[in-house]
Amino acid sequence: MKGYKKLRIIDKKEWGSGYFSLFFKDYEISDSVFPGNFFMIKDSSLRSPVILPRPFSIARVFKDKGVFEIFFQVVGRGTGMFSKLKEGDILEILGPLGNNFPVETTKKIVMVAGGRGISPFLYLSKIVEEKGMDYILIYGGKSKEDVRFVSYLNSEKTIFVTEDGGFGEKGLVTEFLPKGNFLILTCGPEIMMKKIYEFYKDTETEVYVSLEERMACGTGVCYGCAKKIRTEDGTKMVRVCQQGPVFNAKEIIWDE
Repeated sequence: MKGYKKLRIIDKKEWGSGYFSLFFKDYEISDSVFPGNFFMIKDSSLRSPVILPRPFSIARVFKDKGVFEIFFQVVGRGTGMFSKLKEGDILEILGPLGNNFPVETTKKIVMVAGGRGISPFLYLSKIVEEKGMDYILIYGGKSKEDVRFVSYLNSEKTIFVTEDGGFGEKGLVTEFLPKGNFLILTCGPEIMMKKIYEFYKDTETEVYVSLEERMACGTGVCYGCAKKIRTEDGTKMVRVCQQGPVFNAKEIIWDE
């Protein structure tokens, strides 16, 4: 594995309500990244009080320009620090890391995103469109402020949902899950992903989830992201950064 690479922020977008995007240019990374992968990113400058790196999912990728994007919401001290960065600032980036969502299927793909969980599906939706695969994207949030990239997404393939009904359909994304035999790919709050798994667990439909765990290294050294999963031989602890972050939902022990 190559080490951290220093990259300059070439653009920044503030979406409002604590959501931000940072853009970087690197052809090697843009060519090698796949939806579901993540980066460990740190700021080693004197301006930052945050020592440990933070994990960020890949969002959009513009291969022809060598540009990739990370999209995040401010939820704590680390993401708060990253939200204050500006164009021209340099960060250290390790990745792409982790596995990715499976898309080799003849089934219709149903992507389900909650809030900032839209990140991997921004790129994945474009990939499956280019392959001519059949898919829909169900994307929801608490309110309109939690639903972004509306003009970028294919409106004919996307069902927008808000809990307060301020944009798109009113309700929860789990209320719009189609019945049938699909390949389900989901990223968002764990309670949402658990409900999606339970909706399909007695069917032929496979559900893959992207777990969000606290990570200190992203390379499997610190065991900070250990998660208990179910296997044919019983249960075992795995490192989300190494064996994930994407898992078959039937492996997850949801009640722990």
